[in-house]
Amino acid sequence: MRKIKEEIGRNYQTLDNGPISFDYDGNIDVETHPLIAGEGWEVVITCLSHPEYSVPAHVFPDETQATHYARSAVDAIKSKIMNETILRRYIRNLILNS
Repeated sequence: MRKIKEEIGRNYQTLDNGPISFDYDGNIDVETHPLIAGEGWEVVITCLSHPEYSVPAHVFPDETQATHYARSAVDAIKSKIMNETILRRYIRNLILNS
């Protein structure tokens, strides 16, 4: 029986193996910053392609709650955009095939 000398499953070309952050999207701008005098954290989310999905400023007592809210809001915006695209494609196909 021969041993295989190469190792399968590694990629030495990847510079950053960490997970992709929730706010890594050119279409959705997430601003999370502390307020003056330690009053809390503010989150503002702006959607460039669909301004109606943008979220006005919300204030939270700590950074953890602000980050959780931002992550949830970004997921909701991405789902709305994806579902809208799928629905438009489905309706277009229905009209073209009828």
